[in-house]
Amino acid sequence: MSSESRRSFLASSGKLIVSTVALGSIGAYAADKSMSTGSGQGLAIPATSPNVCATCQFWGGMRKISDDKTQVLAQSMGWCNNPSSRHHGQLTAPDHDMSKMHVWKKWAAL
Repeated sequence: MSSESRRSFLASSGKLIVSTVALGSIGAYAADKSMSTGSGQGLAIPATSPNVCATCQFWGGMRKISDDKTQVLAQSMGWCNNPSSRHHGQLTAPDHDMSKMHVWKKWAAL
């Protein structure tokens, strides 16, 4: 391989790597913004919401209750740990609506 073709290969490869990193960081930024309430604390879900994963006793995602106890602030996807659910063992979004009746159990902390 001549030195000229090596230089052009390295130059084009460098551009590809830089553009891939830039696109990846833009995608990560957009994903972070979609799960935000504006204060960087996560997705706010009303604590009184029935049949929603983030307010279910069996949901295994990162979440906390707001200081005024009116919202659940979910910060990630979570595993469904309810053996009665058809989503058992799967990752679900915090605002995922449970379609099957009588599967959702209110989170004891609420």
